[in-house]
Amino acid sequence: MTLTRERPATELQPEALSDERPILTIDMDGVFCSPFFGWNVGISSAFLDPDAAPRLASVPPDWIRVPWDTLRFTPRRPLPDARTALARLHEVRRLVVLTGRRTYPRWWLRRHRLIQYFDRVMVNESPLRSPHYKLEAIGLLGASEHIDDDPRTAQLLAQRSRARVFLRNWPTNAKAELDPRVTRVNDLHELADILGAPRR
Repeated sequence: MTLTRERPATELQPEALSDERPILTIDMDGVFCSPFFGWNVGISSAFLDPDAAPRLASVPPDWIRVPWDTLRFTPRRPLPDARTALARLHEVRRLVVLTGRRTYPRWWLRRHRLIQYFDRVMVNESPLRSPHYKLEAIGLLGASEHIDDDPRTAQLLAQRSRARVFLRNWPTNAKAELDPRVTRVNDLHELADILGAPRR
C-alpha cells in the first residue's frame, strides 16, 4: 500500500541520503504547530483495539478538502519552542514530519523557516485513519521514536510499533490513562533533553 508521496528530493537535506542518525517522526498539529486559540481539541482518548482491523477513513473530495484544509491550517503559528527545539533535535535525529493531514504543509514550513530541519514530510494519502496510517508509516520508515499530541494515536503506537512513543502534554489529554510505554513531555525541549540533544 502506498501511504504517501514524499516531498521532492531537491527539498531534502543533503545529509539525508547517507545520514545514520536515528529517525524521529513528529506529528505536526499540537506538537510544533499551534492549535487555534491555544486550545487543542482535535485529539481523542477513545482508545482503539490494537488487535482489530483498521477502519477506513472517510475522505472528502479534493474540491472540499483542499479549501477547507487551507482555511483551518494556514493561519496557525508555530508553538513558541518550535524553532529552537527542532534545531536541537535535528542535531541528533533525522526528523520526519508525519501528519494525519491530507494536504502538504510545505508552504507553511517554508514560511515559518522550519523546513530546513526536516528530512522528509509525509502526509496521509492512504485510505486509513490517522492512527493506523502513522503505525504503518513508522514501520516502513523504521523510526526509533515518535511524538504526538493525540492519546489514541500514542496508545496504538505504543502497543503495536517498535518505536519509543512520546505524548506532548495538553490540558485536553492530561487525564488519558496511557500505556506505560508512552512517555509524556511538556514540550519539544524536554524531548530534546531526553534524546541527548545539546543545549543551545
